Amino acid sequence: MSNTVKILFIGATGYIGGPIVDRLLSHPQGSRFEITAFARSDEKAKKIEAAGVGLKATSGDLSALTEAVAKSDVVINTATSGNAIFTQAVLDGAKKHFADVKVPLVFIHTSGSGLVGDMAMGEYASDKVYDDSDSTWLDSIPLQHFHRNADVPIAAAHNEGYLKAYVVAPPLIWGMATGKLADAGLQNPVQSGLLVLGRLSIQRGQVGCVGPMKNVWSTIEVHDLADLYITLFNQVVLEGKNVAGGSAYYFTANGDVVTGDWMPIVAQALHKFGALKTAEITPLSMDELQKWPVLGAFSMNSRVSDSRSRSLGWKPRSNKTDKEFLQGIDESVKLMVTQSDDFGASWGSFKLPE
Repeated sequence: MSNTVKILFIGATGYIGGPIVDRLLSHPQGSRFEITAFARSDEKAKKIEAAGVGLKATSGDLSALTEAVAKSDVVINTATSGNAIFTQAVLDGAKKHFADVKVPLVFIHTSGSGLVGDMAMGEYASDKVYDDSDSTWLDSIPLQHFHRNADVPIAAAHNEGYLKAYVVAPPLIWGMATGKLADAGLQNPVQSGLLVLGRLSIQRGQVGCVGPMKNVWSTIEVHDLADLYITLFNQVVLEGKNVAGGSAYYFTANGDVVTGDWMPIVAQALHKFGALKTAEITPLSMDELQKWPVLGAFSMNSRVSDSRSRSLGWKPRSNKTDKEFLQGIDESVKLMVTQSDDFGASWGSFKLPE
């Protein structure tokens, strides 16, 4: 790779992307990086460049994404997971890149620990914890599970040799994101899971749940998560190390949280700050789950451990776990209810992708 590293960042102004971009901009070798953000619209691209934080920006349809990927050395995606059409556009660009330069493009992709989620429907807490080193089991997860329709083609492309893929699969992410993009007003600092639950609850008029909310999710603070992306980037791109890729997952975990412990706090905060008339939580109907299927994810157990990630030398630095997550909900909801409905809505209509 030449001295200049051309990085295409998809989701740079998103909740996860912002802190990663911030670390790249302040990286000790940052003068080597040419970072281009792929934006949802020309207007957003212009705002990113005008902010003066050190990013270039481009935008367009899927064919434009393919061309942007083909011109890059590294692609980091934190914008979408489980979207096969989007994934194919990236893979098409990686093929063009390899045909041009005969060097595999590095692709750091974001999946999610929902891929190991069960069908608890809020009825129980599982004691099953999935470790990211358990390759045999993880390779066997059906395509019907969350994220797999994108992860499997990415792993196949890695095996074909025209790109090197590294898939990060975070659990429930929390914490107010900080950095240059948040300071510039380009990034919503409110965690995506809370954004989804909060905005759909406002549409519904009440927070809704599935079952008695006994299920458990592992958690990670957003800045600790950003550190893992940089660890992978450093070792794979800058140091040229041969670390596990393709079908290998990189989990992160720093404490677990029971849905019945955090969802009522969200409901109370939405009520306290005037977004809902009541803090009561009521069961979601089947019609509502069909309308907003993403809400069903909050009824699963998704517990993970991160041996593979820690083997790289990464570990959470903040020592912030589920306790701080619960304590920070009020602050996040207070900010969220003042925002426009489309700010930071990287999950679009919050419906599952086709």
